[in-house]
Amino acid sequence: MASQGEPQVLELGVHAQVFEICAAPIWLYDSTFSVNVWGNQAALELFGVDEEAFKAPQLEQLGQFTPEQLRLWKKLNAQVHQDVEVEKKEVNVTVASGEPVPGFMKLDKPKLVLKASYKPIRLRSGPDRERDLTLIQVTAQVAPTVEDNQLRLVEMCNNHPMFQFLFDESGKLLAANKRALCNMREHLGSCENYNLQNYLAIGECDGSLGPDEMYKEAMEAIFVLDQPCHRFPQLRWSKRHPGKYRWVLYEMWPSIDPVSQQKAVLVCEQNISQVKALEEQIKKQNQRLEAQLEEALAQRDPVHKPAIDIDTPADKTLKLLDKLMRGHEVSAREAIELRDAIIQAGDLRQPVNFNEQLMKNSQTVLDSEVSQSLIQLLSSRRPAKIKEEEEEGDEQQGAGPAHAEQDLRHIYARSNVTQDSVKALIAMHKNLPDEVLDVLAKVDDWQFDAFKLNEVSGGRPLSLLSYALLKRCEVTDKFQMDDHRLVKFLMRIEDGYPNNPYHNRIHAADVLQSLHVLVVRGGLIGHGYCDEVSLTSCYLSAIIHDFEHKGVNNDYLIRVSDGLAVLYNDRSPMENHHLAASFQLMNSDEYNFLRKMPNKLRETLRKQIIEMVLATDMKQHFAIHSMFQAKMQLNGSVPSGGNGSGGKTMRTSPHTTNQDGHKVIDEDQRSLVLQVALKCADLGHLASPRIVHKKWVQYLEEEFFRQGDREKQNGLTVSPLMDREKNGITKSQVGFFDIVALPLFQSFAQAFQEATPMLDAVKDNYAMWREEAAMYTSATTQRSSK
Repeated sequence: MASQGEPQVLELGVHAQVFEICAAPIWLYDSTFSVNVWGNQAALELFGVDEEAFKAPQLEQLGQFTPEQLRLWKKLNAQVHQDVEVEKKEVNVTVASGEPVPGFMKLDKPKLVLKASYKPIRLRSGPDRERDLTLIQVTAQVAPTVEDNQLRLVEMCNNHPMFQFLFDESGKLLAANKRALCNMREHLGSCENYNLQNYLAIGECDGSLGPDEMYKEAMEAIFVLDQPCHRFPQLRWSKRHPGKYRWVLYEMWPSIDPVSQQKAVLVCEQNISQVKALEEQIKKQNQRLEAQLEEALAQRDPVHKPAIDIDTPADKTLKLLDKLMRGHEVSAREAIELRDAIIQAGDLRQPVNFNEQLMKNSQTVLDSEVSQSLIQLLSSRRPAKIKEEEEEGDEQQGAGPAHAEQDLRHIYARSNVTQDSVKALIAMHKNLPDEVLDVLAKVDDWQFDAFKLNEVSGGRPLSLLSYALLKRCEVTDKFQMDDHRLVKFLMRIEDGYPNNPYHNRIHAADVLQSLHVLVVRGGLIGHGYCDEVSLTSCYLSAIIHDFEHKGVNNDYLIRVSDGLAVLYNDRSPMENHHLAASFQLMNSDEYNFLRKMPNKLRETLRKQIIEMVLATDMKQHFAIHSMFQAKMQLNGSVPSGGNGSGGKTMRTSPHTTNQDGHKVIDEDQRSLVLQVALKCADLGHLASPRIVHKKWVQYLEEEFFRQGDREKQNGLTVSPLMDREKNGITKSQVGFFDIVALPLFQSFAQAFQEATPMLDAVKDNYAMWREEAAMYTSATTQRSSK
């Protein structure tokens, strides 16, 4: 016996006779040379060869195998060598005839299955002559008969719970298992010729196809289209339990009739009633879980809900469709409410009964003047109070505002851009003073003080910041912008901003910085919405977006029949003027810094700038906001919460990819994203530090008071919150945040989570105004009680 860890030593002269009397095949195999060294008589009989053929190299016998089988044999041989002859392990294997296995020759007996063991052995053929080999011993062999297997298969098939049929190409039944045949007889009665079409006719369709159409579609799929499998469900009535139904699933595979060798179809019928019931149970459970998740998310991170319903009919329609697509049930009440909203709406992109909702809330949540101010800002319909008072004023005073345009003429500051001033700004950019560098170092921060920039830049906040950002992003080099003309254009645009309290060059610089942060840090570049052309469009849109602003709103221009209102047919007169006047400058040779830009890119640039600046007209707010949500939601970028009153769950990627694997952005979606980004930037001071934000509101209030002064001078009804003898817009901030600002910033942050810091800053200022409103209400109540 060998010691532990060593193989048993075998001497053929001593042990061969013992092995010869064994009935089990035993032989020695050398994996190094791939040859059988010796075998007993039972081994030779197993393979049907003599001793010489038995000891022939096995590689010579492998020509009958495929390259894949040959590769497998070599792999197994290496494994036998390592495991048995090197590591001295015992290995048990199962071998079937026709399989390439090291040590085994070709087995002539079909369907023969052998179980064998591979053991390490050390063969001693003389003094000091030993080598490690493998001892192979067949431990069992099985040769099952076809008849035995067939009996077992028939028993399995007959007792299988699934009904199984074999039909020929005409639909005639060829065979069926026992359970299937009993079911067919139960429904169709006893007859000689059953067929698939009659069998399908006893069920009902799922609403899409009738039984006959199901049959035709199935037979075409199998015998004409050669589909590997065809499936369809059917609702079947129960013969045993009248009035009850069950769902069954048919699965059909192409087959061959083993008797006629003609085409056939194997049909399996499975009862899926329990599966359907489980699906319904899971569906309801999923709905409950979704509701619980939304509730938990709302408690963890409350979503702002406006005081009124600002969902447009388009929003409501998308929400209902989204609910259906998620498998939720839609009640008749919800459908009727949507129908009524569409019927009542004058514009599917405007909230239903917006004016009426605001005026109704003026009796509870909002002050009457605040409500009328929001109507004037956001609605195309003029507040009822102003309409009534103007009708009375017209009767008493006649055409009062005919001369009202005079005080708006020649308000634009004369430009003092000279060659020296242009050179000075370029030189200053190359060697910025420390105080300017300190301010510009914060240009990427979510909160910025444009007033400080105005101080350190010597009254040139817009041109200095614009030039610095354009140079920093390298679009000046990319599009070969003429440096001198660019700076001259920027300074001329800056000089075109009048010294209004609010709509001035400082506001333009503030909007530019806010848009810059949204683009660079808010995810627009990261998600592929802003390439070099779009980035240039963003900067230029912010720069010109209030160029030559008259210090009054569009409603005033329309009421006094200002030349811009007449020119642009009362459609966004101020925004159209900002664009037209800026492009007139840009197209002149003196300011044409883009003359080397290719025409196609220039057309794209102009289109994007026009769309972005026109979007700053607050009359378009709900239409753009609603379209933004719909577009982002349908492309999977925004949750189904609509205007911010819904869930938080983000969907999958909104983009398709091209052949290079890069994201392809839909141009309409890109345009909407850029428009909403500029809208957010135009209200960027809402995210400023509290002290800076309040400063901006005070300046805007003063500008509104000045419009109110003009309206008084021209015999017009003073617009809501513009009478300096009453409370101003500081009184309306909670309402503005509630209905406009928070839903807007919330939607943008839901689509671009990187912009969340801006939303958080807006919420902080909203909290400040709510605190002040609560203090004002408390003080008013105390005075009233006295």
